[in-house]
Amino acid sequence: MMKEIIVGIDFSSTSERALHLAIDIANRTGADILMVWVEVAGETKEEVNARFENLIAACKPLLGNKNISYVIAEGKVCNALNEVTRKRKADLMVIGTHGKSGFDETFAGANAYKTIAGCPVPVLTIRETFDFDKALEKIVLPIDSTADTRQKVPWTIEFAKMFPNAVINVLGLFSYKSNDMRRIVKGYVSSVEKLLIDKRMQYTVEYRDSENSTLTTIDYAKEISADMIVIMKEQEKTFTNLLFLGPYALQMINLSPYPVLTVPSRMINDAGR
Repeated sequence: MMKEIIVGIDFSSTSERALHLAIDIANRTGADILMVWVEVAGETKEEVNARFENLIAACKPLLGNKNISYVIAEGKVCNALNEVTRKRKADLMVIGTHGKSGFDETFAGANAYKTIAGCPVPVLTIRETFDFDKALEKIVLPIDSTADTRQKVPWTIEFAKMFPNAVINVLGLFSYKSNDMRRIVKGYVSSVEKLLIDKRMQYTVEYRDSENSTLTTIDYAKEISADMIVIMKEQEKTFTNLLFLGPYALQMINLSPYPVLTVPSRMINDAGR
């Protein structure tokens, strides 16, 4: 069970959607919520305190008996969010991908990526267009040939457990044509299947040839009308990926219409931890 969820707040509609998603997760896990606002020019602490009190009053009835509070931090947004997360030993961070940067996807994604890159815990990113009326039922779990690709599986399982009828859609990615690399991917997928069977999870398996793992994963997610994608910070680096703008997680944040859960490498879930 989670103890605390960090939510980045800038009072934009996107960050408030992130807050509502965090409330849903908190109600399913028993976690408290800590909202973090980072000081910016033009807004006084008195104004911010008043806005937070109104936000808490609106959210309290939705959260049951769990605690929701806030802190005001200083410095660069990504550094401040991550510093609070470390000090609080939080379990999860939830942030919007646009906020007050507007709708320039590359700029917004870069800001979110800077936070993700330095965050010690998984980060769930959400767009303003996220549909709260649709239950989270289909989680895409891409598996490639990298050694740490399976480290995101425990977190995927924990999220699937939160939502009744959730199905984990395992996607084996063949980024290289060599038989040896294909055998590695199939071996990893097979070990994931064994764990999912052991945990009694509903799942499917599909394989795709892929020149760019981001685009292939998103295309597959669209085909099955997915609700969330779970990734590591980095994935395989193919020639096409290197030509594509930005690291794997940045590509996914910029392009995915679905919430993306990004899990740090070498992290074992503490649901866990």
